[in-house]
Amino acid sequence: MSSIAYAWEFGANLGHIGTFLPIARDLRAHGHDVHWMVTHTNQAAKLLDREGFSWLQAPVIGEVIRKIPPQSYADILLRFGYASVDDLLGLLVAWRQLLLFAKPALLLADHAPTAILAARTLDIPVMLFGNGFFAPPQISPLPNMRPWTHVPMETLVQLEQEALASVNFVLRHFAREPLGCLAELFQVAETSLLTFPELDHYAQRSQAAYWGTLPAAVANPPVWSSTARPRVYAYLRANSPHCEAALQTLGNLRKPCLVYCPDIPQAMREKYSSTDLHFADAPVDLNLAAQEADAAVTYGSPAATIAFLLAGKPVLMLPGHLEQFLFALRVEGFGAGLLINPEHAPADLPQKLQRILFEPSFAENARAFAKKYESFNQAQVQAHLVNRIEELAHSATAKGSP
Repeated sequence: MSSIAYAWEFGANLGHIGTFLPIARDLRAHGHDVHWMVTHTNQAAKLLDREGFSWLQAPVIGEVIRKIPPQSYADILLRFGYASVDDLLGLLVAWRQLLLFAKPALLLADHAPTAILAARTLDIPVMLFGNGFFAPPQISPLPNMRPWTHVPMETLVQLEQEALASVNFVLRHFAREPLGCLAELFQVAETSLLTFPELDHYAQRSQAAYWGTLPAAVANPPVWSSTARPRVYAYLRANSPHCEAALQTLGNLRKPCLVYCPDIPQAMREKYSSTDLHFADAPVDLNLAAQEADAAVTYGSPAATIAFLLAGKPVLMLPGHLEQFLFALRVEGFGAGLLINPEHAPADLPQKLQRILFEPSFAENARAFAKKYESFNQAQVQAHLVNRIEELAHSATAKGSP
C-alpha cells in the first residue's frame, strides 16, 4: 500500500479538512498511510484527533498587508512569502522536510502552492485537490482576479515576474529547471477540481477534471422552530462582513430561521435568538437542511451554497474575501442567487433576501441547476475519486520511489 500526503497551506475554516476527511477514511480503510499537513492546528485538533489521524503543522508565514487588494494569484503569493527569496526558501525547506518524513507516493495539494513547489524539487507527483480558485489557469501572466475593476497588463506582468523570480531562485537552489511562467507551477499530475464548471472561479476550462462536491462530514439534522414557510437556513461567520445585519434581517422575517454560526459571541447569539430564529450548536447536515428549507443565506461557503443549488434552492451570499466573492459572482451570474458586496453598506440586504424568497426566477434557475445534475451522486464521486488517487499513487510507486 502507499503513503499519501494531504497538504493545506492557505485559507481558513473547516471546509478544507472536512472535504478531504471522507476520502482519507476510505484511503485508510484500503490500507494506505495518510499524512495530514494542515495550516490551522485548532481545527485539526477538533476533527482529526477524534478520527485517529496524526497530523503535522504546515509551514506558514504571516501575510504582508499591501495597500490595495490582491490583483492576481501572483499578488496573493507575494503576500505570503514569495516577495522574499529568503522567506520562500525557508518555507520550501520546511515543506521538503515534511514530505521527506512522509515519503508520499502522491501529494494531494489543497490550496498549497509551496507544497507543490517542494514536491517539484523532490519528484513527487501532485494531484490538485480543491476548487478552481486554488488552480489558476494556464495563461501568462496570471489573470486579473478582480474583473469588475481594470488592472493594467503591465501590473499583472510585474506581479508575476516578481513572484516568478523567487520561485526560480529556490528551484535553482535545488538544481531544478526554472519555470517559464508562474502557471507552470500548477502543471501537475492531475488537476481535480471539487466543483462544477459553472462555479469555477476562473470559468470553465478544458484541462481540468470537474468532480463536483463530496459528502460532508457527519453532522446533525436540522431542527426548525415551526412548520411555517418560508424556511431559511443560514451558515454564517461572526467575523464575516455584514453578519450582524444578516441576523437582524432574518429576525425581522418572522419566519423559521435556523442559523449555524460557530464563532458567534454569546452576547450576539442571545441578542438575536427568538421564537423564530434558532441557533444550532453543532454543524448541520447541509443536504437535509437544503431539502427542508426554501433558501439559504451563506458567507459564500461553497459546500453550503452548492448543497442548496443541488436541491434547487436559491442562495443569498455574504462573501468575506476574494475567493468567496468570485464564487458568489458565478452563482449570481446564472441567476440562482444574489450577493452582498463586502465593501459596501448592506442597506439592500433585506430587499435581496425578499427577492431570493419570493421572486420565482431565482428558484427556477436553482432548479435548472439541480435538474442538470440530478444524476450526480456524491457517494459514487467519492468512490471514483479514491480509485483515481490510488491509481496515481500506484503508478508513481511502480516508477520508483522519489
